[in-house]
Amino acid sequence: MESPFVRNYSHPAFRGRNIIMEGLFVKADKKFLVCLNKTHLLYRNIEQGTGTIAFEDILSVKYNDTSFTVMYAVKTVSKKLVQENITFYGSESKNIGQKIQEYIDNNNRRPKQLLVFINPNSGKRRAVKVYYRKVKPIFDMCGIQSNAIVTKKPGEAKEILQKYDLSLVNGIITVGGDGLYCECMTGLVLRAQSDAGIKYDSPEAKIVASAIPIGIIPAGSGDYIVQYLHGTRDVKTAALHVILGQRTDANVVGVHQGGKLMAYSGLLLGFGLFGDIMYDCEKFRWMGASRFNIIPVGTVLRRRAFDLEVEYLPAGGKEWQKSEGTMYGVDTYVVSRVAKKEKMVPHFGDDAMTVYLTSKCSLSKHVKQLAQVQDHKAGCFDHDFVQQHRVDGYKIRLTRALSTQNDNGETVLEDKYYVNCDGEVLTLTHLEIEARFHRNVVQLFGQATI
Repeated sequence: MESPFVRNYSHPAFRGRNIIMEGLFVKADKKFLVCLNKTHLLYRNIEQGTGTIAFEDILSVKYNDTSFTVMYAVKTVSKKLVQENITFYGSESKNIGQKIQEYIDNNNRRPKQLLVFINPNSGKRRAVKVYYRKVKPIFDMCGIQSNAIVTKKPGEAKEILQKYDLSLVNGIITVGGDGLYCECMTGLVLRAQSDAGIKYDSPEAKIVASAIPIGIIPAGSGDYIVQYLHGTRDVKTAALHVILGQRTDANVVGVHQGGKLMAYSGLLLGFGLFGDIMYDCEKFRWMGASRFNIIPVGTVLRRRAFDLEVEYLPAGGKEWQKSEGTMYGVDTYVVSRVAKKEKMVPHFGDDAMTVYLTSKCSLSKHVKQLAQVQDHKAGCFDHDFVQQHRVDGYKIRLTRALSTQNDNGETVLEDKYYVNCDGEVLTLTHLEIEARFHRNVVQLFGQATI
């Protein structure tokens, strides 16, 4: 006999043949028919109508012989996730609760054990409080075990990930800024190559993906990655995305110099102006996030021009091409930007990277273009002094840089040249660096909209 609940509900997923459990319950002195099918909890009251909760949105369930409470996530118009609770009373509470718990336990995309890295010096130095006051209680509520490590020095998380028994965890969590994410991402990618026996120092290496997803709890100055991913830097939203276990594939770019891997980039790779900006900003870390609004003004006014030869490998191509000239910068957004209406929006998992070559131009034109980039305006790269190339890799060669040789016969650059790698400053020690694109190498907890 078809359930009377389903007979009055139009969604095909809730036809009678899909109902696996049902019962009469009470909520706020109102009688409800509550049903479960394979994907949803459904409840109906004649006066209040029908409600549904998808299993994939359920955070946890508490139950006993007489009642059950479901904690679940709801997305708001501001893209934040908020937790809501609903409680029903009835004799079938234990059976319903056990069935929901069974779904949670059998969903292997949801983490059960997490390794958490906390950078106590990131942003406003609140990362430790953010984790223990706002995040860990949510993990505990959902039965997720976590091992938290407060880092004491730069690079510590990357070092730990080279030796840690990753079979003990289902995910890595960073509580800090983009720099800590970059460090942990690099550590996981390096570990995956080491375990697979891949010689990652070679730009030609075909690297393998890391199987361990990363969750980002925002506690830094910029928190761009998490904003691109979730559309908000709200801490609770980030934590709830981790619990729900949804994943987004992300690209990385390997940066090579002198036959060695310098770093992996997961956000922004910028040589020239963007490198100089980050170098100048690092000298004023005591200013906090405000330095990113003040210091770049002076750097732009003093902008350096570089004589460069840029070779690039077109996406899907086999023949390298070349562009030469005086340039202010060579930049790549590892999380691609694509036009959507009047704005540039982030795009994870793109099938290639775009390299932007900014040639000499007047200061006024350059400032206007940089302002458009800052405002994410569609068409911000459509200027006659900006070349755009879809590529799988590129090489930047300094053609007129002054250099000497040290006592060991090694070339030493007389001037300083910087690369902005996800907010961290890399210093060139050779006349050439190379960037290589690697698609879908990292998994992030969350569900990107594009």
